Amino acid sequence: MSNRNYSILIVDDDPEFHQQIRYAFRRNFTFEGAVSMGNLERKLKENGNFDLILMDLVLDSSKEKVGLNLIPELRSSHPGIPIIVVTADKEIDTVVQAMKKGARDFLTKGDYDFEYWNDKFTEIIEDSKLKSENQMLRAEVKKHRAQRSKDFAFIGESEKIKEIKRILRLVSEEPDISVLLAGETGVGKEIAARYLHQQGARKDQPFQAVNLSAIQDTLLESTLFGHRKGAFTGAIRDVEGYFSQANGGILMLDEIGDIDANIQIKLLRFLETKMIRPVGADKDIQLDVQIVAATHQNLGAQVEEGIFRADLYQRLKAMIVEIPALRERKEDIPLIMEHYLEGQKMEDILTPKAIQLLMEYDWVGNIRELRNTINYMLLRKKIKSRMMIDEDCLPVEIQEFAKDSAPYRTSLAEDPSGEISIEEEHALLDLKRIEMAMLQKNKVKKDVAIELGLENTDNLRYRIKKYYEKHPHLFGQFPLLSKSYRKIVK
Repeated sequence: MSNRNYSILIVDDDPEFHQQIRYAFRRNFTFEGAVSMGNLERKLKENGNFDLILMDLVLDSSKEKVGLNLIPELRSSHPGIPIIVVTADKEIDTVVQAMKKGARDFLTKGDYDFEYWNDKFTEIIEDSKLKSENQMLRAEVKKHRAQRSKDFAFIGESEKIKEIKRILRLVSEEPDISVLLAGETGVGKEIAARYLHQQGARKDQPFQAVNLSAIQDTLLESTLFGHRKGAFTGAIRDVEGYFSQANGGILMLDEIGDIDANIQIKLLRFLETKMIRPVGADKDIQLDVQIVAATHQNLGAQVEEGIFRADLYQRLKAMIVEIPALRERKEDIPLIMEHYLEGQKMEDILTPKAIQLLMEYDWVGNIRELRNTINYMLLRKKIKSRMMIDEDCLPVEIQEFAKDSAPYRTSLAEDPSGEISIEEEHALLDLKRIEMAMLQKNKVKKDVAIELGLENTDNLRYRIKKYYEKHPHLFGQFPLLSKSYRKIVK
């Protein structure tokens, strides 16, 4: 291996020593020299990227070992550059002092064992670079963890969220129990799963999350359970699946309602035996993995329809935690916004009218929509050069929601006899938004889902079905919606 890229700064007042070192190691290293403390400061100012400093302790005619005092200064100002002391002084006390002050090693002048010196230069440089890389890696990991903690912080002080946190803390003390997280898309099911992981016995073990609906059916088995080389075309090596990667920790299976019968059987087998068999393998693998499943769908209804296995559902529903929609815990909105605004309070950055509209909005996409809205508002504020985020900085759908809901709220005020629950009011307003989107998007369900901030048509269907189960009498007001979902709205 060539060392030509390694640059060494020689600090010595003896020009002959400079010449000897440069000549002896000219093929493997590049050198620059400093013959005084002034030269040293100038060289380091011009180029602070030396890989090694080779330094004598006596740097002037006084014969004082001024280099001993330079070592800690250099270690402080240029911590990434290792120092090797080169001295004619063979007293062990001198060497010990130099090492205590921060020198990495020492070499004795006059003893020019080329191979030993060459190896020592290379060893010290490469060891220092490895330590520097490890420090950078640790800093990056720390930064990454801090970012993930921010991204997945379980924010909320509403009674519902405090109760969920309490339940998750209790469940975390039972590291073998399977958990089913239910709730609409975007409510923070992965956040809840990570909160469970952070609280319990498995917190120092892996956490893996996989969205099952995002993986092709043909690839799902090998993605989850791994495969052996040659198991299928393109399997050129053994690959670990998510189950093995999560061994000792927690595996979150998001959108569990989307898996087919084959994967349901294999998941049930794992829950009963704690064993998996990779695709193409002839032996089972024993694993220790806690399963946290999540879904926005009604698994009980899927069991009745024959889509989801009853026995698997029984295993999963041992502990069901329902994560409420954001519109059901609006008192948490200021805290969530403060978190994503990096500590700024709503009232410090939004006008009272903007705050009112945000608090009245139904948040169809839940926390995910709120976070996207925050990013949108900040960008609009910048584009419009506003001191505060006002209602013009809000997304169109929030402004339209306010306009659509105003006449309805007025009619309620004019007719106090028309008793209606808050839940039914939210349902009516949301159904009106869906009906309007149906009209605007020519009943193309995919476009309607996108317009409403939902990920896919399944989420839209689930929402309509949920509303119909609770408030079927409302659907007479929405002919387009009812016609498009005849199988639900009967």
